[in-house]
Amino acid sequence: MSDQKTGKQGGRVPLWQATCMQTINRSVNRAGSREEAMQIVNGSIDRWEEMLGYAVGRPAKAPRLVLFPEFNLQGAPHKESTEEWIRKACLQIPGCAEVERLQQLAQRFRVWLGANAYEAPPEWPGMYFNCSFLIDPSGDVVLKYRRVSTEQGFSPHDILERYLDKHGVEGLWPVIRTELGNLAMMPCGEILWPETARCLTLRGAEVILHPTSDHGRTEFMAWESAKRTRAAENMVYFISANAGGIEGGPPSGQNTGNSKIIDFQGRVLAEAHASGESTRANAVIDVEMLRRVRCTPGGLFGVNRLARLRIEAYSLVYAAASFYPPNLWTNGPMKSKGQIQEELARVIERKIDAGTFMRPLE
Repeated sequence: MSDQKTGKQGGRVPLWQATCMQTINRSVNRAGSREEAMQIVNGSIDRWEEMLGYAVGRPAKAPRLVLFPEFNLQGAPHKESTEEWIRKACLQIPGCAEVERLQQLAQRFRVWLGANAYEAPPEWPGMYFNCSFLIDPSGDVVLKYRRVSTEQGFSPHDILERYLDKHGVEGLWPVIRTELGNLAMMPCGEILWPETARCLTLRGAEVILHPTSDHGRTEFMAWESAKRTRAAENMVYFISANAGGIEGGPPSGQNTGNSKIIDFQGRVLAEAHASGESTRANAVIDVEMLRRVRCTPGGLFGVNRLARLRIEAYSLVYAAASFYPPNLWTNGPMKSKGQIQEELARVIERKIDAGTFMRPLE
């Protein structure tokens, strides 16, 4: 995983521009071979290159960061087994030609480039992860976050003890300290688990990059409200790049864009307002102002939600709770994601037996 520091630290953070690169997810589910799947992936990267030319083609003195959506290179596994998805679709980050192309784009356009892809790392044979990653303007992959709460594949939580032995807490909840401020990443539906953003915040995150692939405009499961809430409760900038549609797999209207950038008070600074391709969700990020607000007890800037955290009281309940079991695949990887649903059913039964959940009346 990545180091915790890169670039310049200690000086004043300059104003910088963030752009949500709202693009179309082109799924590889219908591909019959890896060669066919990688043709689709490379076609998407071709389009990324074109869009970067429109979005950041002009020289600028201010640093710039661009963020592409979740599932934007491969889509997501559907009926594929673990073995089939790894063989057909998964990448190494870094270490494959497709990611190398992205590294070259970051160098060429002199941008920080955030992306998301399914990764099959050689150090975890037989497993694949939903991986959000950041490339710096020199072309180095400097941050990797593997999704913890997921039902589409493997989680570090499934091999938690071994994962911590290899990567530590800093690899489980990575935050990187850069000249743009302290950056972290979390994808898509993890906004519905407030613990993810909170763990990243407690490790120092000031800006959370959110590559997502969601409905974009509805409040199903309070999804859109959760984006603003995660930003406000953690006092972080939240940059949420959503897919503008999907081709080649699930129904095309599953991802409806409306990418947005939210400030540390939960206010929407910019949004795309539509589906399809767009770079309209772009805004200036002022990390120095965020730091000033975080370092003020209250008053002029309102409630300091972080300074008032009562962690010790909350931790008593968390320490006594157990839901989805850790280390589930320590002795061997799952064969297909259907096994996740089977385990969820067992979790629910245990919680009914414990009285945490109440079974509905027949």
